[in-house]
Amino acid sequence: MHPFIDLGFVKIPMYGVMIASAYLVSYLYLVKRGKDAGFDKSKISDITFYIVLWGFIGAKILYIFTFYNDFGNNFYERFINIFTLSNLRAGFVFYGGFIAASIFVYYYSQKNKINFFKLADFFAPAIPLAHSIGRLGCFFAGCCHGRETNSFLGVVFTSPYCEVDVSLIGHKIHPTQLYESIGNFIIFLFLNGLSKNKNLKEGTLIFGYFVFYSFLRFIVEFFRGDNRGGYWLGYLSQAQLISILVIVFSFIFLKFYIWKIKK
Repeated sequence: MHPFIDLGFVKIPMYGVMIASAYLVSYLYLVKRGKDAGFDKSKISDITFYIVLWGFIGAKILYIFTFYNDFGNNFYERFINIFTLSNLRAGFVFYGGFIAASIFVYYYSQKNKINFFKLADFFAPAIPLAHSIGRLGCFFAGCCHGRETNSFLGVVFTSPYCEVDVSLIGHKIHPTQLYESIGNFIIFLFLNGLSKNKNLKEGTLIFGYFVFYSFLRFIVEFFRGDNRGGYWLGYLSQAQLISILVIVFSFIFLKFYIWKIKK
């Protein structure tokens, strides 16, 4: 893979290019849907900006929490190393951003007296759309990579600049970034189709996304080969435990609130 676009005088990280592309594509998608949903371009721009901002902050905080012991041998070393430029740029945990962005959307809806479920449903399809593009950036960079495999689906990373574990460079590994990218795009297509149903109960889209993505993430985690920050119960990663909790919570909320109030 090619982690950088080499222009001779400058190297542009492909991860950054794909993240920017994810932001632009999802933003244009939301603007296109905005008129029918009653959200103008200015409001969409503001909300999208803060969702992305809090998403990055939350993803970085959970990354620090997950890999806290790797930042140094004592509290002082860890605290200093957390704020080094290299550590601020590298390493994010999606679920951290997922949680932080959700909290922001709830806060924004309450502050501006907007129905939370209406606002969340409007943004729901754009999340997997952006995520599917962003995961391509992970693929180019080599982060979030899979474990070694003999499967015909396996790919080989050879660039010394990629973020694949050194022991796996030159070996066939699962392209987990592509698994998740494709899965997210399928979720986007499904949610986008559902969003056209005018009789859809408010909250169904966002909680549907919670369930579908969490299930996808739970499965893909079994094929990951990068550092998962330790395993719980000796088998499940942190992301899998969060996935289980999100699925259970979402089904409970759908059954006893979303579906119930519309009867």
